[in-house]
Order: sequence, then structure tokens, then C-alpha cells
Amino acid sequence: MRRCASVLLVLFMLGQASVARADVVDEAFVRGNQAAAAGELRAAVAAYEEAERLLPGRSAVLSFNLGSAYAQLGELGLATYHLRRALQAQAQASDDVAAAAQRNLGIVRQRVEVAAAANAAQTDRPETWRDALLAAVGDASFGWLALASGWLALLMWWLRGRLGGRAPGGVVGSVIGVLVAIYLVIGGLHGYAVRAESAAPQAIALPAKLEVREGPGNHRKTLFVVQGGSRLRIVDRGSGWLRIRLPDGLEGWAPQAELGELRSP
Repeated sequence: MRRCASVLLVLFMLGQASVARADVVDEAFVRGNQAAAAGELRAAVAAYEEAERLLPGRSAVLSFNLGSAYAQLGELGLATYHLRRALQAQAQASDDVAAAAQRNLGIVRQRVEVAAAANAAQTDRPETWRDALLAAVGDASFGWLALASGWLALLMWWLRGRLGGRAPGGVVGSVIGVLVAIYLVIGGLHGYAVRAESAAPQAIALPAKLEVREGPGNHRKTLFVVQGGSRLRIVDRGSGWLRIRLPDGLEGWAPQAELGELRSP
């Protein structure tokens, strides 16, 4: 009985801790909104970042607000990073938030291109249909769709064998064929997208000008400069440094602290 009571007490305390944390997150979020409404953008950013640190999961609205505040401050790298996080599947953005994030991301992108031209800095190319396709099929829902199709095809094949002549073979065979095709095509695309992202995860250049060097270390020669807000791929890792690649093939090393990885936690 005493043991049962102690377990209930622990569960009660855990529940209270969750409620307390939710209250703290809400308070920080409200402070951020109030500061943003008053035009105090630095205070808004500080409050939003506090809420994000305390939040156990991901909030599309919080990432959107944080990215939009950074955009108003002219910090294009951090604005791009947080607006893209708002659009990731695990953030579960509503249609309104997703549309607003896409709109703000487009505005920030235009500023990135103008700044890159003015600073003679490198930047990524605009996203293509291939980028959009890989991002879509890499979502976990496509993996589950492929898996469900495969299991359903296997189940129907087993049932057709059990029913023998009583099953409409032509119709069942056609359905099995469609399910197998979905499994192979969707599963293949999903696997390719997941492997590609795992091998070279995407990141955002956070500072206004990211110096990319020939090797890990500030003593190494600077090869080129990347405009903040540009998309990069991480192809290797060192001690506090990442080897990055631009879409046009340019590669070099940059400090890990100056890159915002978009890979899901």
C-alpha cells in the first residue's frame, strides 16, 4: 500500500511539473507577443527563445514568431532558420501559419539574394521541384503509407490463397498489383529521400557573412563567403567544425555554432 502511494505521489509530482513548465512556456510566449506588439524586437526574441528552450516539442507558431521577429531585425540567417523550422512536419503548422511562414520566407529570400549580390557572397540557388519532391516524400507519413500498402498487399495475397476459387481473382490481383506498385514507388522514393538527408543534412548559414575555410580552424585560409540565410549541406564533421557544400558544388569548413541544422531532433 505504501509503495502504491509513493508511486501515485511521483506521478502527481510529474504531472505538476508538466503543468508548471507549460505555464512558464505560455508566460514567455505572451511576453514575446507583448514585446513584439510594442516594437521591442530584441525583448521579443529573448522571450520567444526562452519559450523555445523550455518547450519539450516543437511549436510552429513559436518558430514563426521567432523567425518573423528576426526578419524585422534584419538577421536573415536566423529568420530563415526559424521560418523553415515552422514549416517542418513535426511543427504541425496549421494552414494559416504555413501560408504566413511561406510568405515571410519568400520576402526573406529576396533580401538574401540582394545582400549576396551587394556583398559578393555565395548563396544557394532557388529551390526546384526536385527539392520540393524530396522534402515531401521524406516525410514520415509517406513511409507509413508505403508500409501499410505492402502489408495490405501481403494480407490480400494470403486471403486470396485461403479463399481459393471463391475469390474474384482478376479484381483481387489488380488491387494487389496496385498496392505493390505503391509500396515499391513510394517506399523507394521515401527511402532515397531519408538516406540523402541522413548522408548530407540541410543547414542554414546563420551569421550575415559566413566565412568558409579550407580546413577546420580559424587559422585556415578563407575560401569564400556565404550569405546568411543560404541553404547548405553538411558532408563531414570535425571538432566544432562542419564541412559544408553549396548546391553548385563549392565546399569548405565552417564553425558548427554558425550553422543551424534543420534535421529533426
